[in-house]
Amino acid sequence: MKRLLSFVGAVLVIAAFAQSYVDISIGGKFIMRLRAGYGNLSVEERARIVEERLNASLGARLTEEQITLKEIKKDRQYEIYIRGQLLITVTPADAEAAQMGVKQLAEHWLKQLRQTLPGLSAQPPQ
Repeated sequence: MKRLLSFVGAVLVIAAFAQSYVDISIGGKFIMRLRAGYGNLSVEERARIVEERLNASLGARLTEEQITLKEIKKDRQYEIYIRGQLLITVTPADAEAAQMGVKQLAEHWLKQLRQTLPGLSAQPPQ
């Protein structure tokens, strides 16, 4: 019985860690999934900051060209900008959690943002 309870407890702990992510959506449209914190920010705190930045960027018509990606070579990181304002830094921890390369994840998020945000900025969520 003790072994069974230990096994069930271990499975629950693994499940809790496996579900440690936050989906970011704006206006009912999925934008990205965050699986890692940054610095001393938890995943949840980081997601809240990204959502605030996204909401602030939707006021005026946004084009795909205004959503850009910049490589930060010294840290193997990428930064995504909207109208020159930092949205998010894509880190090795993000990539590892997503089981992708850093550049691959950055380009994936960039593509998702470019496909989704211009349409939302034309009609901001109410």
